[in-house]
Amino acid sequence: MRSPSGPVLLLGAAGVLSCAIVVTGYANGGPAPAAQGSPHPAHAAPSPGASGPPVSLARIAAALGCRAEVIVDAQELREGGCTTGAGTFRMLTFSSDAKKRAWLTEAQAYGGTYLVGTRWSVTGPSRSALAPIRAELGGAVESGGGHGRSSRHDHAP
Repeated sequence: MRSPSGPVLLLGAAGVLSCAIVVTGYANGGPAPAAQGSPHPAHAAPSPGASGPPVSLARIAAALGCRAEVIVDAQELREGGCTTGAGTFRMLTFSSDAKKRAWLTEAQAYGGTYLVGTRWSVTGPSRSALAPIRAELGGAVESGGGHGRSSRHDHAP
């Protein structure tokens, strides 16, 4: 029996890590209460600044030319995915940059290519497939080292 590899393994790892972050959040006292007047502050209008909400999954998907199918919708993170002619993409938004970095550190152990911004990350099939979203939203391309290799970073100019 052939074991999964490539995008299948990467997507499976992303799902497992997403669940781990959600479980960790609940183990640490559960989700923080929503801000007054906004039941879902992470779903508000996009803002690239660190003090505002992260870029929305819808805006990330629009930059890719697709519509995100939401897989996880939790206080700590939102995860969605879509497929275009360039391949399959996973988009995540996080409640903090610390949670984004923790997820990314774990995910990069499996290899892959990531476009990383303020409290968001997109996993794509290649650097060139991530170029259109990088041109629109900015961010830095990071490549996971995979099983002990170091990662590469390519920051936006």
